Amino acid sequence: MKSASTPGLWAAAACAALGLAAPAAAQGPGPGPEFGPPLPGDGRVVTFRLQRGPGPGQPPGQPCDRACLAQMLEDYLTALKAHDPAKLPLAPSVRFTENNSPLNLPDGLWNTVDKISDYRLPVLEPENGNAALFTTVEEHGKPAFLSVRLKVFDKKISEIETIVLRPQANNGFGQPKDMPRRPAFYEDVPADKRLSRVQLASIANSYFETLQQNHGVLFAPFAATCHRLENGVATTNNNTPAATGRPDPAGIKKMGCEQQFKTGYFNFVTWIRDRRPLVVDREKGLVFMAGFFDHKGDVRAETLSNGQVVDPQFDTPWTWQIGEIFKIKDNKIAAAWKASSTATWRPWRPTTRRR
Repeated sequence: MKSASTPGLWAAAACAALGLAAPAAAQGPGPGPEFGPPLPGDGRVVTFRLQRGPGPGQPPGQPCDRACLAQMLEDYLTALKAHDPAKLPLAPSVRFTENNSPLNLPDGLWNTVDKISDYRLPVLEPENGNAALFTTVEEHGKPAFLSVRLKVFDKKISEIETIVLRPQANNGFGQPKDMPRRPAFYEDVPADKRLSRVQLASIANSYFETLQQNHGVLFAPFAATCHRLENGVATTNNNTPAATGRPDPAGIKKMGCEQQFKTGYFNFVTWIRDRRPLVVDREKGLVFMAGFFDHKGDVRAETLSNGQVVDPQFDTPWTWQIGEIFKIKDNKIAAAWKASSTATWRPWRPTTRRR
């Protein structure tokens, strides 16, 4: 099978999946997620949930530009630290989740947060009122990573989706106080080199296509310098990985992104479902993707592309809820920052498998 990694191919394949040709009846008003048709691919059903602007006949509401969205994120953190959601411009039917659980405000982290650091990695999409950021917090003196995604319509927050990543057994966890601000995520893309929303989202999704049931074939375009952080831990280009999380028998963490995927090591990732390109920042070349990694836990040994047999060590059924920010530069994935938290195991079975 050949690699399929050019942005043109992915853009053409994902146009329908990103809802550009969705019927008017499926569009609805601004607040609330939409469900797009499945992504074309290899027989699996992959659904994108889309955040849309106003549908036909709906008033557009007051626009919220980049500065407005950035301030909304800061206001959210200020209100969170004060344990007071009344400080926010909330829509009457605002929806709030933490780690995939619907909650009422001010539940969850709103009750327990003590400190919020000055670390910020924002992703802003003023065209559709979407904003997200990664930051770090403390609860009772214990560190945690926080992912926040806001939907803003008519300058009111209608959706709040958060992931709070707390230290977990057998899961790599970096020290939030040591989080590096990687310059690539903050660089502007020259106006004449900016990709469309479809192109950016489809390149980000191609990463998941490569990862799911990984068998050494690339479906994504990677920059030679591509680097990935997971839960604050460098999981690529890391010659001195910390003694946290699971062992690394094949030396995977020392490799770059493309080299890792060519080994076929990640075959234990069974499905990546409910993929959502929630925020697409054309100015920065960033895509904030959300979804769930399902692992059946039935892979006892894997044969890598070089013939080496390794124990993947992921031998029980479990699911990760993930929020991941991709940096796309020169039509390639240049960097990724993932926050993942254990979720309820809920296997999802498409009609056919890749192999």
